[in-house]
Amino acid sequence: MYKYAESLDSVRKKVTHTHELISTSHHEAGHTIYALLHFMTIHSVKVFPEKKTKRIEGFTHYDSLDYTKLDDAELATERLHAEIGLSYAGLVAEKYQYKLHSGSDKFPSFLDGSSNDLQEASALIKKYNIAPPGRKRYNYKKRMVRRTTRELLEHWDAVTAVAHGLFQKKRLGFKELKNILTKKTEHKEFWKERMRAIEIFYDKPEVDEKLFRSMISL
Repeated sequence: MYKYAESLDSVRKKVTHTHELISTSHHEAGHTIYALLHFMTIHSVKVFPEKKTKRIEGFTHYDSLDYTKLDDAELATERLHAEIGLSYAGLVAEKYQYKLHSGSDKFPSFLDGSSNDLQEASALIKKYNIAPPGRKRYNYKKRMVRRTTRELLEHWDAVTAVAHGLFQKKRLGFKELKNILTKKTEHKEFWKERMRAIEIFYDKPEVDEKLFRSMISL
């Protein structure tokens, strides 16, 4: 009886581990695709068991234009909005993946591992006073979530392809992401152009704001 209970507990842990790995892979894939859609470059994205808790966590290492150092005020504002959207993208992807499997929009709070992301978004909104406290700030956040959701759902096949790659390999670099997006998605030509543009821009030693503005206007 004891051996059976021990075996059952082991199975439950494996099921939990697998579920967390699937959810976290989609979460990080959401960050990744949103970043690439907004001409940020991804150095690596990974999912891993946290040493103390053994829970599956993820990390997306990316670079973007530093909006605090841009001369073009309009471009700086655009990049700030993109940074905020990036903070929401992981949760958006995780919620949609949950809805696909459950049919429910009621994402359980105990599954939400996005507290740090949401805090970062709130901190940016407050720091730069993008919207005043109260109803206007609440509405701004809702608009950003809707915009981020719309963008990710337009490229959900790409989110899924990256999530599958993360689930299998646990870590993906830029070249691996490029291979996945240009060979395993519905919009291969779109991703070929996008990844090529990102490579060219971030390989330059100095920031070219004019070039970047022309890129994001495509």
